[in-house]
Amino acid sequence: MLIVLAFTVFFFSLLAIGSSQLSSLLRSQTVQRETARCDEGSTTAVARGIALLETGYPATSPYACGVTLSTSDGNLPFTVTFMYFGSNKWTVNARPTVIGELPPAMPAQFTSQTPP
Repeated sequence: MLIVLAFTVFFFSLLAIGSSQLSSLLRSQTVQRETARCDEGSTTAVARGIALLETGYPATSPYACGVTLSTSDGNLPFTVTFMYFGSNKWTVNARPTVIGELPPAMPAQFTSQTPP
């Protein structure tokens, strides 16, 4: 009987240690997945903005345009902003479009061949 009691205490001790480590792993994986889900649309919007910048230059600096992307949460609108700093240095930012904000649609290509 004493052996059964010792084995039960030992088993529950191992179960407690394993459960703690497993729940910690699950929490960190959940955070990593949620971070990736939040960033997926913005990352794609910035990539499209950089590809668009390779076709030419926007007419003004800063220049904002909108694009709707398919994400795991459905189709979401994003605003992409281009800002020129001289010497061919640019920043391209993307953020979810605020309700009521209506940026012009992202063009297929920029037509200007000189920076703003």
